[in-house]
Amino acid sequence: MLKKSGLMLTCAGALVFVGVLVAAGCGGGGPNTPPVSALSTAAQFAALLPSPQKAATKVGATACKPCHATDCTSQALTRHSQVSVDCESCHGPGSVHAAKPALTNILRGIDSTNPIVCAQCHSDVVNDFKKSMHAQVVTSAISSSSATCMRCHSDPFRTLNVESPLAHGQTPAQVDAAIVAIPAATLQTYPPATHASVACAGCHDPHQNTANLTSDKEQFYLRAATSSTDLSSDPPAATPAQYTTINHICGSCHNNRGGDPSDQGLGTGTSRPAVHEGPEYNFLNGNGGAEGITTTGGSIYASGTTAPAQRTSAHVAVPDQCVTCHMPNSRHTFTVSLDTSCAPCHTATDAAARENTIQTQIQNGMAALRARMANWAATVGAGGFKDSTGIAWEYSGNIPATVVVPKTPTWQSQIPIEIKRARHNYYLLLLDRSYGVHNFVYAQYLLNQSNVGLDKYVSRSVSIPSSRAAVKAQLAADYEKAKMSHATE
Repeated sequence: MLKKSGLMLTCAGALVFVGVLVAAGCGGGGPNTPPVSALSTAAQFAALLPSPQKAATKVGATACKPCHATDCTSQALTRHSQVSVDCESCHGPGSVHAAKPALTNILRGIDSTNPIVCAQCHSDVVNDFKKSMHAQVVTSAISSSSATCMRCHSDPFRTLNVESPLAHGQTPAQVDAAIVAIPAATLQTYPPATHASVACAGCHDPHQNTANLTSDKEQFYLRAATSSTDLSSDPPAATPAQYTTINHICGSCHNNRGGDPSDQGLGTGTSRPAVHEGPEYNFLNGNGGAEGITTTGGSIYASGTTAPAQRTSAHVAVPDQCVTCHMPNSRHTFTVSLDTSCAPCHTATDAAARENTIQTQIQNGMAALRARMANWAATVGAGGFKDSTGIAWEYSGNIPATVVVPKTPTWQSQIPIEIKRARHNYYLLLLDRSYGVHNFVYAQYLLNQSNVGLDKYVSRSVSIPSSRAAVKAQLAADYEKAKMSHATE
C-alpha cells in the first residue's frame, strides 16, 4: 500500500539511502545548492512576473479561454479547479495580457516552471523538495548548453521541450526533432535560468488530469507511470528521443541512457563507461549488464556466457516501485527511511540487517572483481603490456595522465572482451548506487558472470581492502572518476 499524505508532487525519484548512499549529481562540477530567499512566497512569486504584468489585475479564467481553450477546458476538470486554483493562480493577474496578448506581459515559459509557483499552495512539499538532490543544479551537466544533457538536468528545459509537448500529443520523434532544431542562442538561455535539475512541473502536469494514476487509483497529474517493466524505449544504443521519454516517472531520467553492453558495443566504447550515472530503472528491471550478448540489439550469447536464470528481485513488483520506497509519506526529499520506506514488508530492524548484509556482500564482491582486473593488468596485460600500477584494465578516459599506459583505441582493442564485460558490470553496479538493494539477484548474476570470464586469465585469490570503510572509500573514488569521465566527454 502506498503511503501518502495530502497532494503528492512526485518528482523523479532520486535513489538515495539515508546514511548509506548519497546521490551526487552527474559530472565533475557537482551540484550547486539553490540559494535560500529571505522573501516571502508571495514576494518571490511577484518577482517572477515580467515588468508589464506587475500592475495587472485579475480578470478570471474566462478571459483566457478564447485563446487557450484546450488548457482551460482540461484544467476545469481537475481538483485544482474545484478548489478555485485557476490560470491566474499560477500565471499571475491577466488584465494586461488579456487586453493586449504578448509573450512579454504574462508569466510563462522558463519562469513559470519555478517551484515557487507551486509553493503558493504547497509550501510544505516545496520546502521538502528544496532539501533534495533534484532541487540542486549540476552545473557541469548544463554549462555546455547541451540539448541532450538538459533534457534531464534542466527542469525548465525538460518541462517546456519534452514534457509539455508530449502532454499535447507529440510523439517522441517529434519532440526530438523540435529539440534538435532549437537555435544555439536559445539553448544558451537555459543554463542561467535553470533553478533545479527537476521540479514540480517536470513530473506533474499543471493543466490536466492524466491517465497515470497511482496503484491506489489516485490522481496526482503525473506525467508518466509510477510502475513499469517495459524496456523497449531504452534498448542498447538507445537515442535521446527514446530514453528521455520512457513512460516511467523516475525511469525517464534514471535509465541506462543509450549504453550498449553488448560485446559489439563494448568493443567500440572504450573511452569511458558505457553506462551513465543513475541507471536505476534498468537495474531494477534486471537489464543493462554485460551478459555476453554478441551484437547490439541481438539475443545470442557468446560462448562461456549464460542468461540470468532470474532477472529481478521482489522490489520490481512493489506497487509504484521507486515512489513507495523513496517517497514515504509523500516526502519529497527522495530519501529512504528504513522505518517507513520498507514497511509493511519489513520492520526497520529487519530492513537494516538485510541492507547491511546485501551491501557488504556486493561491495566486497565488487572490490574482489576490481582486484582481479588489476591483477590481470599487472601480470598479463593487453598486447603484452604489463602495468605495475594495475590500472590498465580501465577505460582510457579513467586513467590519469600521470600513469604511463597506452591510451589509444588500438591498445584498448587488445583488452580481452572478458575484461571489458567485467569493467562494464563493475561500473553498472557502482553507478546504480544501491549496491544490490535495488536488485540483489541481478547484482549477484553480474558479479558471477564477470568472475567466470576472468577465470581464464587470473586466480580468484585476491586481496581487497581490509575494512568495510576502506572498500567503500575505494568504490567512492571510482564513482567520482566515472562522473568526471562523463563530465569531460
